[in-house]
Amino acid sequence: MKNAKASEMFVQNLLLVMPDWHSKLVKPFRDTLDNEMSLETYYCLETLRACGTATMSDLAHQMKVPKQQMTKLVDRLSQSRFVERVQGKDDRRVTWIRLTPQAVSYLDEYYLKNTAFIQMLEEKLTRDELQRLNDAVEALEEILPKLT
Repeated sequence: MKNAKASEMFVQNLLLVMPDWHSKLVKPFRDTLDNEMSLETYYCLETLRACGTATMSDLAHQMKVPKQQMTKLVDRLSQSRFVERVQGKDDRRVTWIRLTPQAVSYLDEYYLKNTAFIQMLEEKLTRDELQRLNDAVEALEEILPKLT
């Protein structure tokens, strides 16, 4: 019963925090993209930057989206010359996805634009509040994968 109460409290707290999460974190972050790309596209590029290269299946798994959806996104990124497909050397059936130099340059420039979001956080929150927010996000990163 104690777990049921904790889970009920979680749902209530989640419903309370989601509007602020969206309006105070997601929306300002998305706005820094200046409608140049979707958050999903940006996440895909950053995921590829972090892992170097990935197969379509691996990328879909990392992004937590169906492979079919990932294929459409990679097609758009390929048309924009942000990613390229490379045939596997040992197995031609395997196609690796990697960032182009153009994408790396874009992400580096975007990071400089993103300093406005970082500055906003630093202006509005104390160092202790930023640390608590970071700790909360790290806890979510650790716990959320267990829900699959």
